[in-house]
Formats: sequence, C-alpha cells, structure tokens
Amino acid sequence: MAAKTPVPPFAWLGRFWTPVGLVMVTVVGAFFRFYDLAALPPGLDETSARIGLQASSISLQNPIPSLSLFNGYSPLWVWLQAFSIQLLGHTAVALRIWPALLGTLAVLATWLWLRDWFGKRVAWVAALTLAVSPWAVSLSRNGLASATLPLATAVTLWLSGRALRRPDVKSYAALSLVLVIDLLCGPIGWLLVLSVFAVGIWRLAATRSLKTWTTERSIGLAVATSGLAGLGFLVGKSLKNIAHMPSDLGITSTFGAFSGNMAKVLLMFNVRGDENYRHNLAGEPLLNAFVGLMMIAGLLVCISRMHHLRYRAILLFTIVLLIPAVITTTESPNSSWAAGTLPLIFALAGIGTSYMLELWYATFPINSAARATGQAAIILLLALSLLQGYTQYFRAWAGSTAVYVAYNEGITQMAEGLRRFGFAGERYAVLPADQTPVLNYLNKDVGGFKTIIPGDLVGLPVATANRQFYIAAASRDESVKILKAKFPGGVLRPHYSPFNQVENYYTYEISK
Repeated sequence: MAAKTPVPPFAWLGRFWTPVGLVMVTVVGAFFRFYDLAALPPGLDETSARIGLQASSISLQNPIPSLSLFNGYSPLWVWLQAFSIQLLGHTAVALRIWPALLGTLAVLATWLWLRDWFGKRVAWVAALTLAVSPWAVSLSRNGLASATLPLATAVTLWLSGRALRRPDVKSYAALSLVLVIDLLCGPIGWLLVLSVFAVGIWRLAATRSLKTWTTERSIGLAVATSGLAGLGFLVGKSLKNIAHMPSDLGITSTFGAFSGNMAKVLLMFNVRGDENYRHNLAGEPLLNAFVGLMMIAGLLVCISRMHHLRYRAILLFTIVLLIPAVITTTESPNSSWAAGTLPLIFALAGIGTSYMLELWYATFPINSAARATGQAAIILLLALSLLQGYTQYFRAWAGSTAVYVAYNEGITQMAEGLRRFGFAGERYAVLPADQTPVLNYLNKDVGGFKTIIPGDLVGLPVATANRQFYIAAASRDESVKILKAKFPGGVLRPHYSPFNQVENYYTYEISK
C-alpha cells in the first residue's frame, strides 16, 4: 500500500492557510518585539546612547558619519537612527523602533528564504522559533547596530538563490542593491558580501560560465562597484578609527585564545551563553532544549548532504558569520557578534525538525494516527518554545535587578528628574564619564544644567547662589564627601527605583 502524503497542519484553511499562517507568525514576531517597547529594556545602555548622539549630529551639512566601534562601523545604522530621532525626539524608544521593525521583517524574510531553499516545513519552524527566541528578541529591542544583521542575512541569501535560479536583470539588480546595503552594515556585512561573491564565482566557475559576459552581470557589477566605492570613501574618512579596529574589538592574537573563544562560542547555543545582561540572562544558553537539539540534528543533516549546494551554503555562511564572535575576546562569548547567524541557526533547527518528521513518517508509512501524533508533538514543542521565550524575556529577564543596572535605570531616572523638576539656581549632574552619554542623549534638548564628573566638584567656586547636584549612585561616596566638605549644610536626598525601591540617584541642594 502506498504511503499517504502527510496533511499539513491547519489544512482546513484551504489555499489560504499559507498567507494566514505567515501573517500569524509575523504578528507573533512583532508582538515579541514591540510589546511594552518603551519600558523594556528599562533604561538605556551607553553604546546606544553614543549612537544616538552621533545620529543627532547628522544633517544636510554633515551627512557622513564617522565609523567607530560604538556604531558598529555601520553608517546605515547611524542614518536610520537619525531619521527615528527626528520623528520621536531624544528618547530611548526612538533608538528601538528600527531594531524592532527590522527584527520583525527578519522573521518574514527568513520564511521567504527557506521556503525557496528547503520548502514550507523548514520555513515554518525556523520563522516561528526565530520570532520567539529570547536571543533574537533581545537584539531586536535595543539600539545596537547588530539589529540590521538578521534581516540582511536572510534577504541576501533569499535573493542570491533567486539570482542563481533566474539570472535575469531584476534578480541581479536586486541582489546587487542588497549587497551594497550589506556593505553599509559594518564588518559582518562585509563578510556576508565576500561570502556571496566567493560562492557566486565558484558556482560560475563550476558551470564554466565565469567568462560569459551578459547584460545582467554588467548591471550587477555596476551597482556593486558603486557600493564598494562608497564604502571606500567612508573607510577613508574614518581611517583612524578603522586602524584601531583590531584593538577595539580585542581580536585574539594567540592560537590558545582563539581555541578557547571557539569553544565558548560553540557552547553558547546549548550549554552556556554570554553573561551580558543587555542581551542575555545570567549565562543562559541562547537556544532552548528543543531548538538546540534540532539545530544539532540539522547540522548533521547538512554535513551528510554536502553534495547539495544549498546545504553547503548553509554551513559556509554559518561558519563565516560566526568568525566575528570567535575572534573577539570582548566579553567572550558575545552573542551580539553572532547576530548575523540568527536566520542560519534557526534554519538548521528547521532542517533538523523536518528530518525528524521524515524519519517518523518513514517509520509509520500507513498509520495515519501515528503520523498525526508526530505532527502534534512538533506543534506542541513549538508552542512550548513560544511560552518559554515569553517567560524568559518578559518575566525572568525583565524582572532581574542586574538588567536594570546594565541599562542604567538610575541615570535614566536622573535624566527624567532634570527634565521634570525645575530649580531656581545652578544645577549640576554628577556621574562617571562612561555614563555621561546616556544623560547627554536623553537630555540633549534640555538646558539649565551642566554635566560633570566627581573630580570636577573640587574646582567649583564657593557657592554664591542656590545650587542643586544630581548625583549618580556610582558617584555617591566620592561626590558627597567633596560636597559636604566644600558646601556644608546642604541637604542630601535619595531617589528610589520604581522597580525594586533601591536608591537610584541622589540630589544635594544648597540654599543661600
């Protein structure tokens, strides 16, 4: 008896089940990225604030940003954030709108890419797990330049496959344009472009058509050349910063350090992730147990099927886009440096899940109840992944005191106090130098106060008018000691976190 073809889940929707399902998965991804975006993360990190300050300086007279470690060497990110700030002002949420939007689009682009390469089953699993993964969600809710990379990877691979199958003018032009955009996404984007060129040249050489010159290739080459010329200009403008890139990134210089980093990066998916509370929770693995096991299964499937180009490509791009995370010793393992692999990692999970279902169907070729049970088990595990993703990010991560420290809740509250409450006299904000970008960004349009570090208090002249000092928690001991010695009789008041009632910042007032 011939084996029955498995009936897809939700087949009762008929021909509408694919668009309805795709909308639902995209909506889930949007919910995880936009829900309570103004409050979570609970403050603002210094790197995002520095990008915001640089984006604020972009104008028609000064349209070209300087590339640096703080903006991920990504001019595209600075331009996007400049547009957002123009619309929403100097707020934390202004720096998070683009990450949330690009993260949502990455879910859609991943589905489109994998539907073309591996079919709908792999596409559904990868898109849904990407939509709800705490790793992907956290990188889609802060202001780091790495937020561009999941979408860039998925779109680039999707258009590369289309150009390979249909080498017409539209396909080549679209791919070339996306590659130009990738070049503006920083070093990981450069690696992505180089990988696409390497695979393309190898493929053309294998089919003995490398020397064949067509209109399509001419258009693609012209677009790509213009992008490289633009990138060359940007690099030349920022040559001093680019020269310091190896030291800024803490690139490994010994084989032992490289091997140790590689082990940490490979283990971060299933064993222990990074310790950075800005995008992870206490070293938790980046993947849950189900997705992590399916990723390993997918990796083994790709290795066993390397004679197919699409499986070789998955492995190649995964290895290449993990290089930045492997070679940097900065907070290793640092999952934000592996952001370009997000669609690839979940593609491997989708491939592994599909293979497991194939094995299940082969075991029960006739028994429809058993086949349906296999489908139901996978659907249940995906539903549990959704629940686990929500609980880990919106409950465990959002409820951790360390997250509020990492996102400078105290400085954020201090900035709000300076905006909301007036004072008849001189005002100062006293905080460490590394936290000043947060206050300067949030209160860029707020006057009437001066930002100083604790050491500057010694040089202040004797008070001849009312003075008020907003003091960061990290600067409390040093600042209060100087103020009480220099301006005795002042009143010190603590201000508390609305989250956990910890002393967030302080004010010291001197009345004359």
